[in-house]
Amino acid sequence: MKQLYIALMLAGTFLASFNTFVSAQQLDHLSQQDPFSIHGNISANVIGYHASGIENRARPFALMLAANATISTYGFDIPFSFRFSDKRVDYTQPFNQFGLSPSYKWLTTHFGYRNVNFSDYTLAGHTFLGAGIEMHPGKFRFGAVYGRFRKSTVPYENAIDTTRNLSRKGYAIKLGVGSEKTFVDLIVMKVNDDSATAIRKPGEVYIPAESNLVTGLNARISFSKQMWFEGEVAGSLYTTDVAAYGFEGLEDDPWLSRLNKITPVNLSSELLTAVRSSLNFKSRSFSTKLEYRRIDPGYRSMGAYFFNNDLENLVIAPAFNLFKRKLNIRGSLGLQRDNLRNTRKATSLRTISSVNLSYNPVPVFGIDINYNNYSSNQRAGRLPLIDSLKFFQATTNLGIMPRLMIVNDKYSHILMLMFNKMKLNDKNASTAEFTENDATIANLNYNLGFNKSALTLMLGFTYNKLQNYVFENSASGFTAGVSKSWLEGKIQSGLSNALIWSGQQGDTERSLTLNTSVNAGYQVSNHHSLRLNVFFIRFLAKGTTQEPTFNELKGDFGYVFTF
Repeated sequence: MKQLYIALMLAGTFLASFNTFVSAQQLDHLSQQDPFSIHGNISANVIGYHASGIENRARPFALMLAANATISTYGFDIPFSFRFSDKRVDYTQPFNQFGLSPSYKWLTTHFGYRNVNFSDYTLAGHTFLGAGIEMHPGKFRFGAVYGRFRKSTVPYENAIDTTRNLSRKGYAIKLGVGSEKTFVDLIVMKVNDDSATAIRKPGEVYIPAESNLVTGLNARISFSKQMWFEGEVAGSLYTTDVAAYGFEGLEDDPWLSRLNKITPVNLSSELLTAVRSSLNFKSRSFSTKLEYRRIDPGYRSMGAYFFNNDLENLVIAPAFNLFKRKLNIRGSLGLQRDNLRNTRKATSLRTISSVNLSYNPVPVFGIDINYNNYSSNQRAGRLPLIDSLKFFQATTNLGIMPRLMIVNDKYSHILMLMFNKMKLNDKNASTAEFTENDATIANLNYNLGFNKSALTLMLGFTYNKLQNYVFENSASGFTAGVSKSWLEGKIQSGLSNALIWSGQQGDTERSLTLNTSVNAGYQVSNHHSLRLNVFFIRFLAKGTTQEPTFNELKGDFGYVFTF
């Protein structure tokens, strides 16, 4: 009773809290927004479980209450969630952060917890707590943000896996000219740790204060409606310890002396660059994209969370529409390498290619074919390569999915085959025997629908096989089911069964798995609904102790109130 009382108290107070996250709002449409509304749902579930032959993997009985609601006031959305079970109570506000970005015509402001994107390699969606502004009046483009990018934390003394974080603050400015189709932006971002928070107690690990200055030029130039260019170049001066020793003769160098007044420059500083560019063409029946990227090893920005660095990549991706768009062909070919500064033991060379074909000659028939090939090779870097340890592999994936759909007033027939073949080919003779593997997956499904009676019959066949150095395992079986709706769709019911035989090569007997599920739903009214789900598993093993024969039964009955 005490837990239930706590649950009811939380459910009654979750609407009174506003410490959460809200999204952008258009102030020029403020009069069209509802002043206040609330919508969501409350659900109650009773779950039962029983097993024989194995240890129980769940409790025999469980009760769960949950509520999800969103308060809307003049276009601001404030979500909440609440959950109660017989073991615990959870009350969450999904982000526990508050922020808003009201906008009026060409002006947008940011307050609170926000994430803003100026470009891919500078300020790229990192969440900060502060304020910002973006303006696009006419051809003028301006943006600026200032705030805290990371909060100072102190490690918990009884936890060995916690680390002190320093408070991190900074700003970013974007100044540009142009429109959404053609523009040039200059971006400057300066973020650094507060060195005052670097003070540590005796015995604590030294956490140095860091500093980062990033400048970038981001552009998009449209030559015509069909062709445009996109590009960005950025440089990141990252100092990993602002207290490190400086360069000798720093004050004698005018350029470094001026730079040191803006951001710390010392022996821990490193200047890294990132470049991306693409040439795009798009017409009614043909499009293509030629893209080049180069990111220095270790490139990072305090305005972004993660970069795949130390790579150079060139990709071309054409696409065709033929025969009045009945045939669509898309492809891509990419070449990639790492070890740009020759600091690794080996250089990896990758070739990534793919072809996707979709052919729909008539409304009742279509087929999709997908092929991907990913190969990776190595060559010597700063050290010679040993042939027996050289990494040289190719992974191929072929997918074929033909489908037949015949629909009339009385019946609907849907026949679909999904075939997938995956293979890892090791081209190093010394390791191929132990690393190569081959997987085959095939599913054939047929659905017969009786339109007037809302009855659907399903029949399927499944097969999969996996081969590698350790074993060869395969499984095959049948699936069958039926579903029907009643009372003009207010009641939904269904029954499905799957019978699967599985085992390894050389087994005299194969394991048998029977899966049966029954589901039903009743839409009592627009606000009230009931649902029931029952799952039964019967596993007949080959008689080994590692795979015992067992039965497992699980049921779930639920009620949902929507408001």
